[in-house]
This record gives sequence, structure tokens and C-alpha cells, in this order.
Amino acid sequence: MPAPYVINQPTTHNTEPFSFGSQVDLICPKLLHDTIMSPVPQGLKFMCRIVRKNEGVDKRMYPTYELTLEEPSRSSRVRLLRATKKKRSRGSYYAITSDMDHHPADYDRKATDENYGVLGKLRSNFLGTAFNVYSNGRNPFSGNAVTAVAEADGQSSGISNNSASNGGGEAGVKTAQDQKTKTEIKNPVRQELGAVIYNPNVLGLKGPRKMTILMNTMTAEGDMVERRPTQVKDTLIGRMTDRDMTDLLVLRNKSPQWNDDTNSFVLNFGGRVSLASVKNFQIVHDNDLDYIIMQFGKTSQDNFTMDCQYPMTPFQAFAFALTSFDAKLACE
Repeated sequence: MPAPYVINQPTTHNTEPFSFGSQVDLICPKLLHDTIMSPVPQGLKFMCRIVRKNEGVDKRMYPTYELTLEEPSRSSRVRLLRATKKKRSRGSYYAITSDMDHHPADYDRKATDENYGVLGKLRSNFLGTAFNVYSNGRNPFSGNAVTAVAEADGQSSGISNNSASNGGGEAGVKTAQDQKTKTEIKNPVRQELGAVIYNPNVLGLKGPRKMTILMNTMTAEGDMVERRPTQVKDTLIGRMTDRDMTDLLVLRNKSPQWNDDTNSFVLNFGGRVSLASVKNFQIVHDNDLDYIIMQFGKTSQDNFTMDCQYPMTPFQAFAFALTSFDAKLACE
């Protein structure tokens, strides 16, 4: 199936680009973190570039991706995020960090996340048709998490029994519960930030890729509703499967239109994309197909543009863009 053909015509939505201002050196880590993890302010657009680093045999299989912010008034770009694809994972697994200046050239994928300032992670299923985006934190579904809870329960029982023999059973239980609470505060359950589902499309017979993005809705103040699911049914995909649309925002990629003149599908990227690719996409809500919440596209072999605006965060948009790089066994 041919990749969507790119057209670049002026658009009626000339949204002002986001900018940190002229004092780029004064951007403190907290400001950078809060900006990356917060929805783009309404009326502004993050205009970014993604560079794929895949030199060498190892990097061909496990590349890194760097996200920078373009500011029209600045000659150099502001570095925002880096994603590194990890080895020995059943599906695609990316660690996303903002600690750009402290990454060694040879990234040790077995090192602990704390060493690299990981803000969140992107993981896929084996077929590459479903992706989950999380903040950094405790995985309630991992074997370690289950073991930790079991050990905590066992310690609680042990303390209770031992203390009971000494006449202090209730105090022993309370001590174990306090320890468990302190552990949870120190390492809270991760926040689910988004999910992406690609429609099965073997050999591309159904046309260009179709993707659905799931996010939590926004509060009246314009903040993202925070959810930290501990059961599969409470995850974004689980709620979608159960048709529980409470606080669920469903976005889709804009369908390219067939053009008889070019004999291909076309999308208008407004001058931001220069090469046709199956990776190119635009994200909209069904209620307003002209409001492009996010767009991503190819400009050269290893260079891509990524633009996003409210209600998406730059971190979410970067993670969603990463899902487009992976080969999808059941989608093409």
C-alpha cells in the first residue's frame, strides 16, 4: 500500500509557537520538568524535532531518539527528552528521560532507572499493536510488585504472631502497616499517561495505518485527571474494552484523503513534513477534525518533526510518536 503523499498548503490555524523566552540558560530543571509533563498551554503549539541516533550495529536494533524544541527566535534548539530502546524485552520498551547532559555514550540498558533520571516508559505488546505510556514509578502488575506485597503481608503476619505471643499483636500489625505505607509513599504506583492501539491490517490491505489514542480527560482547571490503576480493568485499554468512558478521552489519526491527480492518499502538514512515509500521522478528536492536536512526520532519513498542542503534554506526544517507529507484525 503506498504511503500517504505529503502536501504542504497554508493552514487557517496559525497557532503561536511555544517559547521559553530569551533566557534559555535560566531554565531550571523543575521548570523544564513541569513544562514537559503538563498540557501545552491553550493557544500555543510545541514545535519539535526528533532525531534518530542509530549508528553502529547495536544502535540499529536499539536506537535512541532525541526531542528538541524549535523556537523561531532562537538559533539553537532546546533539548527536551531522550528515549532509549531497551534490550531483552518481550515487546518494544523505551525509557524516556530528560537528563540529556548526563547520558554516557554507551548507555547501559541494565543500569537502574534512577541513574538516568527516567521520567516515564513506553511499552508494547508482542505484536506491536498496543502501547502503554506510564510515568516512572512502581509497576503494580510486575512479579516484583506481587512479591513485595506478599512479603509485606507475610511480615505483617509474622510480626502479629510473634507480638501476639508477647501480648502486643495489634502494635505489631500497625508497625507492619506503617512500613508498607512508607514504602508506597517512597515508591508510588506509576501514573498511566496514555495508550495507543493500532488496528490490525495484515499486508496493508485495508489502507493506511489506523490508530486510536487513549488519554484521561481534563479537569475544569485544564489539568489532566490523574489515574494510577492497580487492576487491568482500570487501565485505559481495560476501560475502553469494558466501554467505561468515564474520564476517557479518545483520539484518532486523521484519515488521509484519496487524490485522483496523484493517485495516492494525501495529508496536509502545513509545511512541516517533506517525505511520504507510513509513519506520518495527524491526531484529532471526532468533534473537530480541523484542530490538529498532534502531528508527526518525516523530513529526512533520521529526522522527523513533531508538533502538539492542548490537551496533550510534550511527554505524551513524544511517546505517541515513538510508537510509529516500530514494525507492527499485524498492521502492515
